[in-house]
Amino acid sequence: MARQKTTKIKQRKEVNIGVVIFLFVLVYLIINVYVPLSKTEISIYEVSPGKLYARDSFKGMIVREESVYSTPSSGYINYYFKEGDKICKNESVYSVGTDKTVYERLNSEKTGIKLSTEETADLKDYINQTYSKASDFEDYSVVHDEILQYYRRTMDNKVMIKLNEIIAGTGLNAGFSIVNSERSGIISYYIDNYSNVNTTNFNNSMFEEAYTSEYTYKTDMFEAGNTVYKLITSDDWNIIVKLSDEMYSKLQDKTKVSFTIDSAQKLTAPVTFMKAGNVYYAVISMNHYVANYTKERFVDISFDTDENSGLKIPVSALAYKDYYRIPASYFMTYKSDDGTVRTGLTIERIDEKTGEKTYGFFETKIFWTDQGYNYVSTDLISSGEYITKPDHTESSMLYLFTVKLEGAYNINNGYAVFKRVERLETGTEYVLAKKDTVSGLSAYDHIALKAGNVVEGAVIY
Repeated sequence: MARQKTTKIKQRKEVNIGVVIFLFVLVYLIINVYVPLSKTEISIYEVSPGKLYARDSFKGMIVREESVYSTPSSGYINYYFKEGDKICKNESVYSVGTDKTVYERLNSEKTGIKLSTEETADLKDYINQTYSKASDFEDYSVVHDEILQYYRRTMDNKVMIKLNEIIAGTGLNAGFSIVNSERSGIISYYIDNYSNVNTTNFNNSMFEEAYTSEYTYKTDMFEAGNTVYKLITSDDWNIIVKLSDEMYSKLQDKTKVSFTIDSAQKLTAPVTFMKAGNVYYAVISMNHYVANYTKERFVDISFDTDENSGLKIPVSALAYKDYYRIPASYFMTYKSDDGTVRTGLTIERIDEKTGEKTYGFFETKIFWTDQGYNYVSTDLISSGEYITKPDHTESSMLYLFTVKLEGAYNINNGYAVFKRVERLETGTEYVLAKKDTVSGLSAYDHIALKAGNVVEGAVIY
């Protein structure tokens, strides 16, 4: 019987479709979830045209018409107006007494002092009659003050009645008296030694010495003759500003200046100039806002001297990059066989054994040209190379030409490209860059908001 030959056939391994799907999903998740999360997020800023003001800050002294008043008798003071209030002539400004009990009783009962129905009706009639006389905005401002004064007089009368009731009921009349204002004005409780200073009698030492003032709105015992308040008696006031020679030269031809007080309120006002000794001063004339500065004597004045237009670039977007600043005399051009004009440098190398010099042409891209110098990126050629002029009369190591250029990363095409920024002005959060510069930025370019998160050439999106 013939022997049968048996051949073993290898079994084909079956593919587990579940494993394949799992691996596919895993790779997909890594690419689409992990990779984006692991990348530093790049915020984009659109470059916009704009303006910045060049501001220089100087010390200014406020001078105004002021009258200082003292208490005629000793005692505790109870004021009826707060800092900056406008008061009329003969209004009750404060009361003075040797016993605090009267004031304590009055303060405890003040909340019960209200207008009667008849007094409220009289006030409404007064408001209607007074406003009917106003014809423009300035009139309405005056009318508002008149109505406020009418209301205060009414309330003062009621307070005086209450005081008299307290005095009569307790017998606490120990030296108690009420003091009225001698004239109208704006009340202030910040007292210093400058109330009589004006634009003709000030001196430079006032700007140099340490400034002090006393706040008199307090419940301490006052002696007869102590200063209790002052009145600012005119809406016209001045700010005397000590200038540098440079600032005077910028402002001297102006009759009005734009300025900011204490980095807050921006104003424009007439100005004149004067010189005392070797120092120049600007005298700014004001007729508004005196009530806003009753507490201040010295302020910081920032002048808006120059207004430039350009491109607003966030400070956070600025970066520095190394370039070679090479004299143009080191470059050469020639036309290749295909007619292309090529620009580059001549590289000089020396054989260490024989000392023989050899030269080779290195084509390079010029980033920017300025005042006889060409700027070439240090990424293109090693700083250890020597370059020579085309006639081989002079050679230098590239490292010696290294400088830093300021710029920002343009990402219009989805990857980071360094672009030059030429500053016009510098602010706190932005710089103003010159428009339409070679290898620079243009309006509405997209740049990286934070340069520190960017690698040049890296794909952003």
